[in-house]
Amino acid sequence: MPCTPMPVRYQNFLPEQEPDPHDYKVRLVKELIDHGAVILAKLLKLQGDGWNDERIEVHFQKQRDASDNASPHLEGVWYDKMKGLMKEIDTRLKCIPAEGHLSFLDLGCCPGGFSSYILTKNPASRGIGVSLPVEDGGHKYLLEEHLLTRHKLIFANLTKYQLNAHSVPDPDLQHLPYDIVKSPFDLVLLDGHQLRTQISAKPGDMHRLSISQLIIALRTVAPGGTIIMKLPLPHKPIAARILYMLNEISTKICRWKPMSIHANRGTFYVVAFGVGLDPKKANLATYLTGLQNLWFSLSYGGENGGGRYMTDEDLDFIIPVDGIINNHLGWLAEFGNPLWHVQVSALERLYEKNHRKQCKKSTEDAT
Repeated sequence: MPCTPMPVRYQNFLPEQEPDPHDYKVRLVKELIDHGAVILAKLLKLQGDGWNDERIEVHFQKQRDASDNASPHLEGVWYDKMKGLMKEIDTRLKCIPAEGHLSFLDLGCCPGGFSSYILTKNPASRGIGVSLPVEDGGHKYLLEEHLLTRHKLIFANLTKYQLNAHSVPDPDLQHLPYDIVKSPFDLVLLDGHQLRTQISAKPGDMHRLSISQLIIALRTVAPGGTIIMKLPLPHKPIAARILYMLNEISTKICRWKPMSIHANRGTFYVVAFGVGLDPKKANLATYLTGLQNLWFSLSYGGENGGGRYMTDEDLDFIIPVDGIINNHLGWLAEFGNPLWHVQVSALERLYEKNHRKQCKKSTEDAT
């Protein structure tokens, strides 16, 4: 059976291509590679190889199908993996205190693995979770019964809150619940992502969900608090600008690419410590206003006012891509190198395992 042609998005990322000066995705990648991020070139080559290999695509499609049609047993397995993932992040980055008061907000909460880990580690912690309703394709809530008294779950679509600077006359929107806005949180987790099973999904929801989570985080995090966010790898222009913003509003940011789960996928977690604590840093309120304006445009812009996807220029209020390339490329390359290394190693292991299976099958067929 012939191989599937490599999609344009990967062809354009190959370092030998001359980038279009207006294609920020390609330009940022080429500049990073030219700046010494050789491992990134290897990663993009591996990704291209994977798109050319139908067996690898079958592997990932099976994973997607299993996730979208999870049995109760598999849901439990996934729940335990998410607890392990939060433990992995915390063990490496020391972001969850074991004692003392800790209030947290978990966006994209269900099945609840992150909340379970925090509530178990810190007996004085209390949390609120927000997650897509099950009837809209969201995950089930699996938090252990003995933890329920310290945790409140709110089923809601995070993109359907009033998140503009001024109230929008839209009957589909609701105000943020009082439990969320009444007092700031020491920790805010942003792990919501677009679900393939979501019934009410609209084009552009993936981008609106990310911006919605950031707005809620900046509105609700306590001065000096912590934000943990899942992002695409930092050679993507959107991720690079969000990283820059988090670095500007916090005392420090750290990163971790999970090795226990999704090591071969293009995401990682950033932890921003001391948010809003340094008066010499950028004004958090300025970024919040920019995000709120963008949320409105993404929700009500586009053809017939039905919403739109994000463009490369939408985050220029944080910093233009040229600003990253001209002034912060070394910082971004240093930040991204360990993350790209993890995915390269994971993809190499996956390809080698797949190759061995194929060789074994060929040998068995021959005999």
